[in-house]
Amino acid sequence: MPRNSGGGTAIYLLGSLLEGVLGMAFTVVLVRLILPDEFGAWRQFALLAGITWNIATYGLSRSLGYYFSVAPIHEQGAIARRTLWLCLGLAGAGFLLFYFGLPFAAQRFDSPQLADEALLFALLVIWGFPSQVVIALLLAAGRRTQLALTKLTFSLLRLAALVVLIWSDATLHNFLLALNAFGMLQFALMMVLYWRAAGPVQSPVWNASREQRRFAGDLTLQSAVGQFGAEMDKLLVSSSFAPAKFAAYSVGARELPLVPLIPFTIAESIGPDLSRMAVAGKLEEFREHWHLWIKRAALLMYPVFALVLFQHRAIVEVLYTAEYLEGALPLLIIGCVIPQRITSFYHVLLCLNQSRTVLWASVAMLCSNALLSLLFMKFFGLWGPALAVLISEYVINGAVAWRIGKLIGVGPLRVLPWGYLGKLLTIAVAAGALALPVLGLIHDGGALLRLAAYGCVMLVIYGAAVLSLGLVGREDLAQVRSALRGR
Repeated sequence: MPRNSGGGTAIYLLGSLLEGVLGMAFTVVLVRLILPDEFGAWRQFALLAGITWNIATYGLSRSLGYYFSVAPIHEQGAIARRTLWLCLGLAGAGFLLFYFGLPFAAQRFDSPQLADEALLFALLVIWGFPSQVVIALLLAAGRRTQLALTKLTFSLLRLAALVVLIWSDATLHNFLLALNAFGMLQFALMMVLYWRAAGPVQSPVWNASREQRRFAGDLTLQSAVGQFGAEMDKLLVSSSFAPAKFAAYSVGARELPLVPLIPFTIAESIGPDLSRMAVAGKLEEFREHWHLWIKRAALLMYPVFALVLFQHRAIVEVLYTAEYLEGALPLLIIGCVIPQRITSFYHVLLCLNQSRTVLWASVAMLCSNALLSLLFMKFFGLWGPALAVLISEYVINGAVAWRIGKLIGVGPLRVLPWGYLGKLLTIAVAAGALALPVLGLIHDGGALLRLAAYGCVMLVIYGAAVLSLGLVGREDLAQVRSALRGR
């Protein structure tokens, strides 16, 4: 059995889900505190910063996770240390890029707040840089429970910034001041965690680093291409519509926080185990372990799809107020990606040491998103780019899944547990449809009450169906109980 999997992965997943809920709460509160134009400026910065962080740290964090997991113990400290120094150097470069570049972005996006608060925005970039390499190190070191608690702590620090905002004038400037204060505290905590998990340096820091640099270089280029591919629709909408319009699109055309969080968290957690299996040539064990967690992810993901399918307008109204209802249709379109969000295909490729394949898949995603977004925005307007994302995701990820099957020696019919996934998806959609009549019984309740009632009824129907049909095994239930007990 893979070491430190099972309960550790379940605990890490539960912690990440709570982090996602807190992150959603952060946006729900913020959108009600500041003006739509200021919220639009914040979303524009978050878009640019997210692209920068992911491009700069993705290759480093994935190379750290892979090589730290498979390296001899005496080399692990050096691998961790050189990755951190590279990350901190990139953080300084990111600060300069944002401080001098945001005034140009402000003109392009017609958003003067980006230029007015360039210094505070640029400082936020520094505090966010080490997070991905810290996550990768703690996972590779098998410290999943510690990482889950750490992520929850950081989410609470972000919410604390909103408490400060409530007590002061609810302006973008005060919000950024509070975020920077808590960002510095988060940065200090991350450095302590990193040094403790990395262990002592027992070999030269830069010795035998060429292979890691090549691996990280491939992924850095892939991340640049992938990030622009993933955010292409938002960049085009941001440059074509006013900040308030972009804010409405961005809240809908970005997957709900829990949607990508579940498969990515699982893939991150089991990644070190899958990497060791691949190196050892245990491909059948690789496939079985991967499929086990695909099924567990689908159990959580498919009812979310049903909720988005039938209640996308209510979700936008509850989370972001009726002022952002223009984002409901993009939310529905992007929500149709969920049925294939049962794993992170790129993470699995990296476990098979296929960084170059990930790069080419990202290039294809960028080209597809760019061409289709421009075409569909011309014909369909604000929601057209969301449709481009949906089509690109299915086409490119389908090709990647086929490639994974080739690498582990199985055909297209065995690369994923298709029969199980089909049954589960049918049950989730049926449960969502059967729960609709409950809305007719609630006439005086607000949108939140109606959504909560619908969600509860749908989950009861869904849970009863999967249990009665045996789609949840005893091992899965035992795993949940173990995680809840902290084992």
